[in-house]
Amino acid sequence: MSATPSLRLIAANLLTAALYGLLAHACLTLATLGPHISPVWLPAGLGLAALVIAGPRLLPGLWLGQAAITLSAGAPWYVAGLIGVCGAAAAWCGAWLTHRFLPEGFSGSPRAPFRFLAIAYGCSALAGLSGPLVLQLAGQIPPGALDSAIIVWWLGDALGVVVLAPALLAWREAAAAEHFVEGRGLDTLAVAAVALLLALVTFVGGRFFLPSAHLQAALLLPLMMWLTVRSHPAVPLSVNVVAVTALVYGATGSLGPLLGDSLLDRSYALHGFVILASVTLLVLAAHVHRTRQIAAAAQAGEERFRRLTTLSSDWYWEQDAELRFTAFEGPVFGNPATEPPLLLGKRRWELPGVTPYGTTWEAHRADLAARRTFVGLILRHALADGGATYYTVSGEPVFDRRGAFAGYRGVGKDVTAEIESREALAASERRFHEVADATFEGLLIHDYGRVVFVNQALAEQLARREDDIVGCSILDFIPAEEHSRLLGEMTQDQEFKHFETVALRAGGSRFPVEVFGKPFVFQGKPMRIVAVRDIAERRAAEKALAAQAAFLRILLDTIPSPVFYKNRDGRYLGYNQSFADTFGIGLQDYIGKTVFDIAPPELAAQYKAADDKLFANPATQIYEAQIATAQGRRDVMFHKAVFTDAAGNSSGLIGIILDITERKRSEDRLRRFQELSPAAFAMLDTNGKLMYLNPAAVELFGYSRAEAPTLDAWWRLVYPDPDYRETQRSAWFAALERTLQEGRSTLRFKSRMRCRDGRVKTVATLTSVGEDEVFVVFTDLSEYLDGAPE
Repeated sequence: MSATPSLRLIAANLLTAALYGLLAHACLTLATLGPHISPVWLPAGLGLAALVIAGPRLLPGLWLGQAAITLSAGAPWYVAGLIGVCGAAAAWCGAWLTHRFLPEGFSGSPRAPFRFLAIAYGCSALAGLSGPLVLQLAGQIPPGALDSAIIVWWLGDALGVVVLAPALLAWREAAAAEHFVEGRGLDTLAVAAVALLLALVTFVGGRFFLPSAHLQAALLLPLMMWLTVRSHPAVPLSVNVVAVTALVYGATGSLGPLLGDSLLDRSYALHGFVILASVTLLVLAAHVHRTRQIAAAAQAGEERFRRLTTLSSDWYWEQDAELRFTAFEGPVFGNPATEPPLLLGKRRWELPGVTPYGTTWEAHRADLAARRTFVGLILRHALADGGATYYTVSGEPVFDRRGAFAGYRGVGKDVTAEIESREALAASERRFHEVADATFEGLLIHDYGRVVFVNQALAEQLARREDDIVGCSILDFIPAEEHSRLLGEMTQDQEFKHFETVALRAGGSRFPVEVFGKPFVFQGKPMRIVAVRDIAERRAAEKALAAQAAFLRILLDTIPSPVFYKNRDGRYLGYNQSFADTFGIGLQDYIGKTVFDIAPPELAAQYKAADDKLFANPATQIYEAQIATAQGRRDVMFHKAVFTDAAGNSSGLIGIILDITERKRSEDRLRRFQELSPAAFAMLDTNGKLMYLNPAAVELFGYSRAEAPTLDAWWRLVYPDPDYRETQRSAWFAALERTLQEGRSTLRFKSRMRCRDGRVKTVATLTSVGEDEVFVVFTDLSEYLDGAPE
């Protein structure tokens, strides 16, 4: 009995190793970028999923599978063992991170797919770094190929984890799911079959009879997204595995929708397409999972909602999509004798004796048409004896599981006593509300200068108690020198606004105020209501703004380059002194004008097009153009950006003009020197790409830059003999290495080079190595030397 668990564990590990080997063989068979190199390594996804499901007890099986496939590729046994350890460690790390950061699975939250993606690339980086290093140390990888091996290994493992691991984990979750397919099993199977067929036709059939299959490729993602919405994530993720497998097969062949100049280019395109599709499915699956959780919680809480409504209201009601009542619970309109059957089938405005209070049916119907929740709708119910009762009704829209509008539901409550109290209170406070409606900040009412009412805001402004102000004269709170001006305004029996004066606080300190006044009837007598606004902060802000404006003016005029700013319509709002000096104008001459008013038509059209492009895509804009000045046209570079208003909307742009006329002239002189120089020379970048070949070099050898775009291509032309070419290449690189080791940057070299016309010339080269480029000067020694090159 005790041996049974051990035998099961051994069998599980052997099965894991076998599955690992089969998947590895399939990946290498379907698509390779070289010997034993596949752009997608599905065994990595198998390993992570196996450890997530079964735990670290399957680590021996993963190690055995990795070691076996490495051993079959011709690696020594100790290298295969180390590679197996690296692969198993990466899978264990990914499984631990999955348990740690994704306890609810890859679709448990909106951020789960992105965490899973980070885990996939992180654990794959461990395998991608360690595996190639082991192979290089064992002499299996040339030193120059280590970087590309790390990248291909890393991306292949990451792609395998992203594609296969979610599908395997989703099938494990599906085994316990109550609803595997949302009521449309046949539709789901049909769409899955179509998606698989499209994948095969697009990426496999394309290798044989379809020269291009972009349309089918574009249809794959929407179909799999449909499957994600309608079924458990296991279905679309499984279809995605098959689609990716077919995609790998097609993308690494000579045809298919993901073409490229090389197999490596197609593998990069493959990686981008697969990551986009897989991440889209994972994000959508997480969203659908969250939506279903919310729907389940809503369904579970509906019963709680019904119980709570009976405690917080008098009755509960429901309406269908046509806004007709379908159900009532409780005494409708507060009367247990009211028969709900007489009200069922009617809309709210069709109920007998019911009218809205404080609103209109049109406003209520507008809320219903917009599917808005309404709260506290008050209805007046006329009684047969001439009286009335009032009720407040609240409701919210209801949508079915597909998001279609299904009606309204809500509660009602008798608020007759509250409404009657409210109306009584409104009648008693109406005069107070009229005063409150007329206030701005501080407020007082005076009877021929004697204060009869003051509000709290004004009392705080004056630093006094309200009781200390009422009964006093208004002049008690104004400096003596302002009395005549204030009395002149007060004696006029009419409204006055924006009268600025000075007020006195209790301690004698002064502060500026703005006063508004108008006649007013209070307590049955004609009086005057006065609103007082403290404008001390506004005055300070105005002074600060004036000082800031002066500072900005000085700052702009200090900048030596022309600076300007325009509004959204392209009209100049201002510019600095350097701008005015450049164009020979005054500081106000261009204000309010557009570029079409001040520049030649062709330049104005160019400026306007650049401005429109900047407003359409707000960012920093830099471009070269010309400006027309009093001294003639100048070459300049514009640097422009959009500025926004307080709401964040684009309201204009600001620009700086840099004069590059002299720089362009220098560049032109340098270009002419290169073209006219009798010395033959070339310029390469540090990657061996031929960037420039001057006319003297073309004349010397007869080859153009198009014929020799790289250093290797150049050597094939001038050294047609393979043995001689390799000899010269090795000697040149050896000499270059010695030169750099000695701290020098120039190298002299001599060889015999074949020209286009068949002549072989003895040529001395002087090579200068810079940080980003290499300059080579050629000197023809054929007229001076007859012997073989050194």
